[in-house]
Amino acid sequence: MKSINLILLLLLVQLSSYATSDNHLSGARSSAMANASVASTDLWANYNNQAALARIDKIQAGVFYENRFQLKDLSTKAISLYVPTKLGGFNFNYSQFGSDLYKERKIGFGYSKALSKHFWASVQLNQILVKLNQTYGEQSRFNFEIGLLAEIFQDFFLGFHLFNPSQEKFETMYFDEAIPSIARLGFSWHLSDETLLSSEIQKDFDHDIRLKFGTEHEILDKLFIRLGVSNHPNQISFGLGYQYKSIKMNLAYSKHQNLGYTPSIDLNFSF
Repeated sequence: MKSINLILLLLLVQLSSYATSDNHLSGARSSAMANASVASTDLWANYNNQAALARIDKIQAGVFYENRFQLKDLSTKAISLYVPTKLGGFNFNYSQFGSDLYKERKIGFGYSKALSKHFWASVQLNQILVKLNQTYGEQSRFNFEIGLLAEIFQDFFLGFHLFNPSQEKFETMYFDEAIPSIARLGFSWHLSDETLLSSEIQKDFDHDIRLKFGTEHEILDKLFIRLGVSNHPNQISFGLGYQYKSIKMNLAYSKHQNLGYTPSIDLNFSF
């Protein structure tokens, strides 16, 4: 039985490493735009680029769920909280990926601040836990991420984010797995009050460069439609968003060239 569990475990780890989105980026709004979100300002900058949180002036909280390739064992659950203060912004996030056979958890605490009228910066400390069921144990590691955001000209923002620059890794008797070190650089351009265009370049230190493009358009008052495309692997995505007073809900659906469809949803509150 133990050997069968080990085989299943190794298969799941291999599939999850191919299927997941590296740093488990969260937020259905960004998912609908191919996660071209390094320069986007919303609550889910908690995962995408914490520097953008410093532009938010209200307390915000939200929940997120993604059913990757419609497989329960590859689902991601996440919560996000941001609290602005006179000293800067403080954020907290928690995400969980996987199943009882293989599970990843990430807890992050961050700080963001406006360094000038058009420039923001952030740092976040993380604890990442990998659990390989009761038989094979678990390990945790600490790492950090940094973010920068600048308004280059009116309504054009340039963002940069670096995850795990210290290149922390997990090492066990059964596998030796590096935590991805990922750099992202991109822009967010409000072409009008209704239309947003975003794009970014992502470089995992161990993989090919990814290009991502996304767009958002407000088709009716507080009703948004979104589209996105990315490569390595090739994916297309789309989604809808709606805001009612202080409540926002976003839906997204993406298609991987080989592995199929991934739905996701988030719900956000402002106080």
